[in-house]
Amino acid sequence: MSVNGDFVRVASVDEVTEGQPKAVRVEGRSVALFQHRGRYYATDNQCPHMGYPLTRGIVRDGVLTCDWHGYSYDLGGGGCFTGGCDDLDTYPVEVRDGEIHIDVGSGGSRPDDAHFLLLEEGLNNGDSWTLSKAIAILLARGVSEGETLEKLVRHMGRYAATQLDARQAGNEVALFVNGLAVARRYEPEERLIPLMMAATAASGRAGDRPPLRALPGVAEGDTVPYDKLAGWVRYFSEDKMWEGIEKCLLTLRGQGGHDDDIPPLLFECAVAPHFIAVRDNLRNLGYLMELLDEFGWETSEELVCNTAAKMLGRGRGVPGDLLREAMDLFEETPIPDDPDEASGEFDEAAFVDGLVSGNVRTTFDAVTRALKEGAGVEQLATSMVMLAADRMARTPVGMSPGWGDLAWEMSLASAVRTVNRRAGAGAARRALYHAAWQFFDDRWLNIPQRRLEAEAASGNGTAPGEEDAALERIVEAIESIQVRRIGRMTRDYLNGGHDGDRLLRELGLVILSDDNGWDLLHTLRTVFDEWERCAGHPARNQLLVGLSRWAADTRRRIGSQSAAATAQRFARGETAVELYE
Repeated sequence: MSVNGDFVRVASVDEVTEGQPKAVRVEGRSVALFQHRGRYYATDNQCPHMGYPLTRGIVRDGVLTCDWHGYSYDLGGGGCFTGGCDDLDTYPVEVRDGEIHIDVGSGGSRPDDAHFLLLEEGLNNGDSWTLSKAIAILLARGVSEGETLEKLVRHMGRYAATQLDARQAGNEVALFVNGLAVARRYEPEERLIPLMMAATAASGRAGDRPPLRALPGVAEGDTVPYDKLAGWVRYFSEDKMWEGIEKCLLTLRGQGGHDDDIPPLLFECAVAPHFIAVRDNLRNLGYLMELLDEFGWETSEELVCNTAAKMLGRGRGVPGDLLREAMDLFEETPIPDDPDEASGEFDEAAFVDGLVSGNVRTTFDAVTRALKEGAGVEQLATSMVMLAADRMARTPVGMSPGWGDLAWEMSLASAVRTVNRRAGAGAARRALYHAAWQFFDDRWLNIPQRRLEAEAASGNGTAPGEEDAALERIVEAIESIQVRRIGRMTRDYLNGGHDGDRLLRELGLVILSDDNGWDLLHTLRTVFDEWERCAGHPARNQLLVGLSRWAADTRRRIGSQSAAATAQRFARGETAVELYE
C-alpha cells in the first residue's frame, strides 16, 4: 500500500476483474473491491445484515447481493434495497497509472443517524436481530442510553394504544421494564441481551388513532373536580369501560396538579375484589408505574393512560364458584387499619401454613390473622416471597413442576411492596389477599409444606477456597441440564459461605444466553430485588436454589447468545469477515 493524499493504493487493476472481487485491509477494516462494467467500486466487505463477506456476493446491473441472506445494495451508493438492514458503506475510488486507490478516511457514505434509522426499522418490524444490532452499535458509539430508551417508550405508547389489548400491553410493559432493570445489573458489555428483550417489547406496528382530548369543564375556564373524575374512574373500572378511564386520566393530566394522585387511584382500582384472579393486573400496573417514575409523564403519557385504562377496564368474565366465594370473603373481611409502619411479631409458620392450606377461607384468614397480630405489609410480603422461593426450590420435576405458577406467587408477593410504596398500606393490605389467592389457586402442586427456617441448616457445604470451581460446576450443571443435581449444588455453594451475589450474576448470564431467558426474565428480576430485600431471612438461599433449578429444567441448546455476539462484533467493527479471510 502507498498513501497519496487521503487516498490509499490498495491493488492494481489486474487484480480486480469482472466477477472476481478482491478483499483488502485498510486501516484495520476489510474492504471489498469490485470491477463492474469497466468501473471500479469499493465497499465495506461486511454485509450490514450479519457480517458475511460481500466478496462472496453477486453483482448484477449495479446491484450487489449478499450470498447468505440475499440482502441487496446499490454498488455505487451503498443504499440497501431490503427492509430491516442498514446501508452499506462505500468509498471513493481513483485509478492512477493502473493502480486502484481508495479513500476510507471519509468514514463511508452512511448518514450520521443511520443506526437510529435502523432502530426505528427494528421497532416497526419487531425483529430482535435488527434491534440487537442497532442497540449494540448505538451503545458502542456512545449514544445516550436515555435518548434511545425515550424513543422506545414513545413508540411503545402508540403501539400499545393502537394494537394491543390489556393483557398484551401489560405484558410488554413488564418485559420492557424488567429487561431494562436486569441490564442495569451488569456491565455495559453484558447488557445487550436484556436490552434487546426490552426493545423487542416496545416494538410493533404503531398505527394511527384520532387525537384524544380532555373533557371540557362545566363552564369556560372551569375544571372537572378531582373527586368527580376519580369517582368516574372507579365506576368505569367496575363497569369494564376502559375508554372512559382513559378519558378521565387524560383530563386529570390536562388540568394539572394531580399527577401524584393518579398512581394511588389506579392501585385502589386494581385491588378491588373483582380483580382477585386477574393476576397480571397488579404486577404489570406496578411495572407501568416504575416506567412512569423513570421517564415522566411527558414521555410516557400515552402508554400509561392507555395501558392503565385497558387493564383496569378489562373484561373479566363470570367467576366460578370458588372465585365467587373468594370475592365474597374479601368483601366481607374487616381488614385491620393499623399504622403504615406496623411491624409487630407474628406467627410466620401459621401464616405460611394457612396460605397453602388448599382452603380459600383458611388462606384469607391467615392474612387477616397476621395483620391483626401486628405484622407489617413488608413483613408479610417477605414471608410470601420466601414461601414461593422455597416451593420453587423443592417442586418435583418428574411431572409438571409448575414453574410459571410459582413465579407468579413470587412476583405478586413482590408487587405488594410496590403497592405499599405507591398507594399506601391500606391498598397494600388488600393486595396481600390478591397474592394469597395465587397460593390457594396453586393447590394442585404436589409440594409438601414445611417450616421455612428449616432450610438454613441443610447442606454439607464446600471446602474454603473452592468458590471458582464450585461456580463453574453450577454453570456447567445448568448448561448440561442436570436438574436433579443443581439444587443440591447451589445449596452447597451457599452453605459453604460463598458469594451469593456473584452466583446470582452468573445465573443471570446463563439464563439470558438461552432462548428460555424470555420465560425467566421476570423471575430473574424479582430474585435480584428480593435477594437484597430478604437478607437475614433463614430461607433466603432458596431464591437462588429455585432459580437455578428452573434454569436447568427449561434449558434448551438453541440460544440468543450467538446473535448477541454477532451484534457486539458489529459494534466493535469485528464481523464474520474474519472467519472467511
